[in-house]
Amino acid sequence: MTRYILALVMFFISITPGHGKEYQSSFGFTVDIPEHWLVLTRQELKDNPALFDPDKLDEKKFGKVNKDLLKSVIGRIQSGGVEIYFNQESPDIHFSDNINVVKIIGRTPENDNQLHEVCDSLPEQLSSAFGRRIKVYQCKLKSLNNLDSLFLEFDGMVKGTRSIQYQIQMSSNVQIVVTATCKDTTLEIVRKEFEDIVGSIRFK
Repeated sequence: MTRYILALVMFFISITPGHGKEYQSSFGFTVDIPEHWLVLTRQELKDNPALFDPDKLDEKKFGKVNKDLLKSVIGRIQSGGVEIYFNQESPDIHFSDNINVVKIIGRTPENDNQLHEVCDSLPEQLSSAFGRRIKVYQCKLKSLNNLDSLFLEFDGMVKGTRSIQYQIQMSSNVQIVVTATCKDTTLEIVRKEFEDIVGSIRFK
């Protein structure tokens, strides 16, 4: 169960329709991201070093994305541990709706007993990790565009936010974990865009 928590806490950094541009993830898949989402992957930083210089961030390029947050995560992205997409249309200047992607060792539940074990323990584990009572709204196996995954929806770490997560089985023991965290007020907008984004994932 620890592997699930390790994946879930990766979005502690978030103090933040239609077909988009295709991006190549360093985690071994391609994905379509709408143009108003700012893509921060190791390859993007490598291809555009001047654009992502922490000391020269362009207000017009990054929109309402918190600049201090960008500076704090660029190093982690460059190391290849996480990829992050920020919604440049987030209405709150203090919080950017975001999606983060990590790769972990693990397997999705293979039967009802394993699923119940994961789902039953999740609220307590998340509450302990986040330091406040966390409600889990959905915990189920789900297939999206032929991608089998564990689907979770739960309160975000920051009060007034919600997180939606797909744990997608990439190989026999490797998962891609994709988590969207957004304000409650933008949940349904982000949910639709998140479903489109995850549904566009194509493995090599």
